[in-house]
Formats: sequence, C-alpha cells, structure tokens
Amino acid sequence: LGVIAIEKINKGEIILVYGGVIVPTSDIEKYHEKVGDVGIQIDNDFFICPTSHKELEKTGVINHSCEPNAGFKNSIELVAIQDIEKGEEITFDYAFSESHLGAMECKCGKLSCRKTITKGDWQIKELQEKYGDYFSPYLKAKFKSGM
Repeated sequence: LGVIAIEKINKGEIILVYGGVIVPTSDIEKYHEKVGDVGIQIDNDFFICPTSHKELEKTGVINHSCEPNAGFKNSIELVAIQDIEKGEEITFDYAFSESHLGAMECKCGKLSCRKTITKGDWQIKELQEKYGDYFSPYLKAKFKSGM
C-alpha cells in the first residue's frame, strides 16, 4: 500500500493533506483491529485516520523510512523535504508524528536504519536536529519545551 511519486515533486511542495476521522488515542487499538494499523497522531489524545479500509486501499499508505523524503508542514500536510523523483517511494519517519506507536521492526534498508522504531524515537536528539522542522507541531512543541 506504499505511495510512489507519479511525477517529480520538488522540495517544499505539498504531497498530501491527511483527512478522515478523528480517533481518540484511547480507541486507536480498536480502530487498528477494524481498519488496519494506520493513522497519523496529531495530538497526545487524537489520531486522524482513514474512514475505512477501502479508503486506505484507494489512497495508499506513506511508509516509514529512517532516511525520509517527506515530513510535516503542519498537523495534516505532508511536504517534500527534498526533491523526489518520479517512481520514487514517498516516505516519512514515523518519529515525526508518533508518541503512541508500539515497537515496530524497520525494514527500510537505509544505512542509518534504527532497526526498531518505537514511540520514544521522537526524543532522539540527532533526529530532532536533522529533521526538527518536519516533525508534527505537537511533538515539536514537546521537544522545544524540553518534555
């Protein structure tokens, strides 16, 4: 269900705007069981998720990479953080938006691969320094305030 660029995307261009339903974090496990393990955490207490598995199949899923080519402009807009060539997979680092994620084995194959992605990865100083502008606003606020 990954997403591939059908034409070149220039750095800074909006790639997509997330939409769907708002799911409380307290209900996200039930949602995942029903629709799939998808959704973008937009706050400590909420996710924005596809309305159905059928929608998910239609729109695809932006997969994780430890060397991403996309990041967040705000809570719902994903932008290119570098030029993305036609035919290239669009990816973002799940650390940019997740503080609830269960541990996940990473298979991105990049030299900087962390091997396991966890809910605490947003706290990695090297990621914050390299990609801080592309974290979701709620996580940016956390690490800028020292939380």
